[in-house]
Amino acid sequence: MVKRILALVALLIIAARPSLIWAEGGLPGTFLNYGPAPRSLAMGRAFTGIADDVQAGYFNPGGLFQLNAHEVLLAHSQLYGARLEYIGYALPTKELGTFGLTLLNYGAEGLDCRTPHGDQFDPFVFSENALMFCYCYNPWNTLGFGASFKLITKNIAQYSDVGLGVDFGALITQPRPFSFGICAQNIIRPTLTLKSIPETYPRIIRAGTAVRLLDERVIIAADLVAVDFIRSERRSFVPHGGIEFKLVPGLLTQRVGIDPNEVTLGLGIYKTWGKMAIGVDYAFLLHHQSGYRLAPTHKMGLLVNFAGFRVWIDALPKVFTPTPENKQNVLWMDVRVLSRSPVKRWQILIKNRFGEVVRTYSSWDTPPLRMSWDGLDDVGRLVTDGRYYYEIVVVDKRDSPLEFSGFLTEIRTQGPKGKVEIRPGE
Repeated sequence: MVKRILALVALLIIAARPSLIWAEGGLPGTFLNYGPAPRSLAMGRAFTGIADDVQAGYFNPGGLFQLNAHEVLLAHSQLYGARLEYIGYALPTKELGTFGLTLLNYGAEGLDCRTPHGDQFDPFVFSENALMFCYCYNPWNTLGFGASFKLITKNIAQYSDVGLGVDFGALITQPRPFSFGICAQNIIRPTLTLKSIPETYPRIIRAGTAVRLLDERVIIAADLVAVDFIRSERRSFVPHGGIEFKLVPGLLTQRVGIDPNEVTLGLGIYKTWGKMAIGVDYAFLLHHQSGYRLAPTHKMGLLVNFAGFRVWIDALPKVFTPTPENKQNVLWMDVRVLSRSPVKRWQILIKNRFGEVVRTYSSWDTPPLRMSWDGLDDVGRLVTDGRYYYEIVVVDKRDSPLEFSGFLTEIRTQGPKGKVEIRPGE
């Protein structure tokens, strides 16, 4: 009996393997189910339950509500004899939800063209393009619903056509630290006809989950993609999984992932400058399904994050000499808050260069527009000389946090070093 069960399991695995391969290629519109940029690709394309950057418009528009700032993402993917170019933009608003725009170009040039008899023609161009308008509305701070409206064009040599499609998605970020997402792609199925052959995109369901651990330094994600085959009327279930680990928080991130076709690795560098941030991502994909006979592929991406909903502090003077006996000599801190809804509570931490907290401010409701620091710590002692930094966290009435950290001031109480001249005999 045990042998029969093992034999049945083996047969099921063998039967499932081809469908796992076909689910990733060979179908109309596969470039919309591949992965647009290095971060998601390096995580094994497990992004439906994360969807916390501009790529949500591609994987799950229901996650766009998690963005607090404008984001622009440019990416280039090297494929096997072709390439995939991606541009994404996300715009969060205070009352109207979050809007997104995605542009994809998948194609190759210089393709060989011959007649059935072997006569050669001029090389031709193949391209498949998608323009996606995305929208997300979140009735609660932990739940979002979104849709993507797709305009598809396809060109092969002298043949071309245009199609329309619609995706729907949802994401919930409860219970913490988990999040769950689902996206139904091609609810309205694009159909493109080149000459006399119609191609209808398959309906695809993406379901994913993610868990954030170690103060959100680690994200573990898993997706399951169900593809409804058009011709064979079969369904294929394709698993994806990945891990993201912030090696240096706020600077360096490492990623690893796997799916039925590829093992993926990636690195991301993310740096904040004032009110904006720039990130560079890289992904390296190894095709294990081919026994690594296919060459590795490389993906590059550039992310720019700016404006939107933010909180920060402008402080003067940049070099400060505190004098406890003079209460008028203080460091002025102007608190800037741009939040989606009124502030419920806030906290400001002042830290030294070692990351130790020397002064804490916190309260309920909106923070004051201007605050002061006299250079003393929480127990009333004068702090030592050196550079000081701040960390501000604001939580609005929807329990949505905004946080930022940066340079505050330099404490300098000692004058410049001098010389003491000693003369013999004096």
